[in-house]
Formats: sequence, structure tokens, C-alpha cells
Amino acid sequence: MAPTNGYWPTGGAPILRPKISELVQEIAENSKILEDYIISQGLPYPSFAADGPSACPLPPPKTPELIKLHAARTHVLTASKLLHDLTAGPAELIQWSVLGFNDTSSLQVIYRFKIAQAVPETGDISFNDLSKKVKIPAIKLGQILRFAMTNHIFCEPRNGYVAHTAASLLLRDENAPPSAWVGCSVDEFFGTAKHLSDSLEKDPGGIHDSSWAMEFEGQGYFEYLSKDAKRSNRFGLSMSQWSSGYGLNAENLLRAYDWTKIRKGATIVDVGGATGFVCIEIAKSHPHLNFQIQDLSVPSLETGKKNIAKDSPELASRFQFVEHNFFNEQPTKGADVYFLRFILHDWPDNDVMKILKNLVPALKNGSKIIICDYILPPANVVNPWEERRIRSTDILMLGLFHSYERQEADWKRLFAEVDPRLRFDGFSSPEGSLTGVIETTYVE
Repeated sequence: MAPTNGYWPTGGAPILRPKISELVQEIAENSKILEDYIISQGLPYPSFAADGPSACPLPPPKTPELIKLHAARTHVLTASKLLHDLTAGPAELIQWSVLGFNDTSSLQVIYRFKIAQAVPETGDISFNDLSKKVKIPAIKLGQILRFAMTNHIFCEPRNGYVAHTAASLLLRDENAPPSAWVGCSVDEFFGTAKHLSDSLEKDPGGIHDSSWAMEFEGQGYFEYLSKDAKRSNRFGLSMSQWSSGYGLNAENLLRAYDWTKIRKGATIVDVGGATGFVCIEIAKSHPHLNFQIQDLSVPSLETGKKNIAKDSPELASRFQFVEHNFFNEQPTKGADVYFLRFILHDWPDNDVMKILKNLVPALKNGSKIIICDYILPPANVVNPWEERRIRSTDILMLGLFHSYERQEADWKRLFAEVDPRLRFDGFSSPEGSLTGVIETTYVE
């Protein structure tokens, strides 16, 4: 059965008059598609309970059938959000949406006071006993956790006791990507929001005029990370979590670009590649390629070396890890591919120009620059659930870096301004992906 798509934008028009009954029908029909597949394949059934799956159990969208299943899931998410917003009504929606910061502030307390680690992995603990372990008064602790429970983070199985859910269990291991993502968000990203209006008064401004810089004494974000190995390593882990989400994971990159057309024995230089986790996924399915992971963060590079030695030792001989600041000239000359994934959206245009121009002296005739990043669609083209995710990242880029997610015309303009010898080869983006690939070739 194909997913029903009664409320999927097709022509750039906003969805202003959805019908409650039609939304309910769309949710029911697409939910049935998902449920039938999950049950027929013996996959873990979605659950908030601690023994439930930690992510959507659908396999990656590698086949036409799986692409349709992921589309059905997206329809459920889209229609559910529309149904919620429509039935709440404009006044109530605004009244409670403006308090969304409570979601982040409750997670900030949970992360900072290591509450997930203090709650036993199985069973429960009283608020009074937990209070003694985390040094928060029991009444205030209850306020925080009972709010978090409305987001299915922890539960209260009996009055006055707290236990884990599938979501809160993800926060127990601070060295795991989900917890690292929360840590970066609550310790670093959260503080920038209050300065966003102030930063816009300085527009046009550079990265040192961002709301992040206002919160952190004029430092750029990566300048700040470079001074703290622990936070830098956490950021690298958080990017693993970010890149594992639907529409963002490495699987989409493998579908978006034909890596088989790169010659055997070629080296792909992953500029700003953190731990190298993305290229590891490319390497698994493309044994003819070699990789050099470059990053300014030595802790991230060291983590990458450890991870590949532990998890994929058969790939280790094809990888190098090199410290490099991409604001300096590229030291690896004549590589076949220079690859930048989720790098350029972190920087305003003038800095993007510097990064790309620093690659040019290293290029040989036929070298490619391959960018994997957001290609921002026009408004009302993708479904509202995906639209909100894309616009959320766009606002995050504004707050952290005074940057933005770029549309196709923006990417074309930047490459044209960098060097006329860079031939623009086009965009590609697989169905269901929130990102795309931009390919250019250096032609002397």
C-alpha cells in the first residue's frame, strides 16, 4: 500500500485549511502501513518504555519499498503536528509554544546534575533518595522531572518514584552520541537564543558578532572548542548523533553520490571530518577508496583512530588522521576529492570563500570538491515536519555563526566567486534526504 499524502505540499502554497477528519484518516492509513511492516518483519515495536527501541525501527531507505515506508512515517509525523496545531487553535498554540524553552532547561538540569546516571538502569528510585544523590531538593527535583516526563523522559511508575524510559536511558552514557548532543545543546547552543535579537542589530556582522559570541565573550564557537579538549571531543560525538537522524545520516550520502566513478586507489580528503565516522561508512561499501581525515581538534582525531581500531580494524590501513586548520592552505596536494560535510553552513559567506580558496592551490586538473550540506528549499515545498527541521537548523546557524543554510543559487554564486576554473557539475539529493551533494571539478 502506498502512503497517502493528502497534506503534502506540491506547489509552494502554505497549508492553511486542513480538515480534522482528513488528517485523522491520513494518520490512521499511514500508521497501518508502518505497523503492518514492523509486525511482519518482527521488528521491535515502538514504545516509550525502557525496553523499547531507542530509535525508529525501520531499516534505512535503501529500496523502493523502504523509501515508501519512510515516506509513510513522515506523513504520520506531518499530519500529527498539523492535527495538534489545528485543534489547539492559534491563541493556545502561541501561549504554550513560547514556553518551549522549558524543554531545554529541564534537560539542562538532567544533564548537568547527572540525573540519568543516578536513576538505576532497571527498577525505580524515590524522589527523596534521588534528591540525596544529585543534591537537588526533592520538591524541586520533582518539578524538573515531572515536566521532563511530559516529553517521555523518565516516568513515575508509582507515586513519588522515578524510573527510566527509552529516552532517558540514552542520557546515561555521557560518552555516547545522544548524550553528547544534549550536552552541547544545553551547555552551549541554549545560551545563544537570548542574544539573537541583539545580534541582528549588528547585521551585517561576522561570526564574532553572532549571538554565540555575545554569550561567550566575543569568541567564535570553534575558537571556544579549541581551548577545551573535553568539550571539543563532546562536539565530535554530538555530530555523530546529528548525522544519524533520518534524512541526515551517511546512508543518504551514499545514495546521493556515485562514489564508484572515483578511480581505484584515489584519496578522499575529508576536510573538517571530526572522527571520520562518515567516511568510515563510505569505506565499508567502497573498498577502492582511501581516506584522509583532517580536523583542527586533536581529541576528535584520536577518538577516530580508536574507533576505527576497535570497530572496523579491517579499514584502518586505508585511513590517515591529520591535524589541519582549514583556514590555512590545504597541505595535501593533488588528491582526487576534497570533501566537506556540514562544514560550510557553519560560516558566513566571507569565511566560506576563504575555506574554499585555501583548497585551490592543492587542486590538480580533475580534482573534485564535493560538498554535503543543506540545500535550502523554497518555502512550502517540503512537508511541514521536514520544513520545521530545516528551519530549526537555519536559525541555529544564525545564532551560532551568523551564517545561514544556503539555497541552490547561493551555492552556485559562491563557487563562481572562488575561482572560475571550478566547474559547477550540479546538485543531487535522494528522496527522503534533508541534505544534498554539490559537486564541482577543477578544470585548468
